[in-house]
Amino acid sequence: MPSQSFPEETTDWGQLSTTVDVNKADLAHLEPHRARLAVVYDGSKATKLRQEALKAELQQTTRDLEALMTEGRDLATRLRNGIRTQYGMKGEKLTEFGLKPRRKPQKKANPEPVAQPAPVAVTPVNTK
Repeated sequence: MPSQSFPEETTDWGQLSTTVDVNKADLAHLEPHRARLAVVYDGSKATKLRQEALKAELQQTTRDLEALMTEGRDLATRLRNGIRTQYGMKGEKLTEFGLKPRRKPQKKANPEPVAQPAPVAVTPVNTK
């Protein structure tokens, strides 16, 4: 993990590249590295701009998806209510649409009583 933020580090690269370029007479042997650093500097700035644009696009896409999901839920509710209006709350046709018709509650059968085992008598043992 870098110890500097992106702007701090890239600003440092730009200053370093410029300073080496100003002193190229003394630092001619470092020119290939300075040139490559300049390319990497420009590429990193362009990539960071692209990253920020994609982040903004992701956030907008999330908002769009949330809006569509809200509208979809509302429309599905309206359709279900319309189906119930058409076929009634008890119509068996509702099952075709994945809806549960209202049915009369079923009487619960009396469950068979569970036989409790008889308690076992425990006799104390004399340990004297």
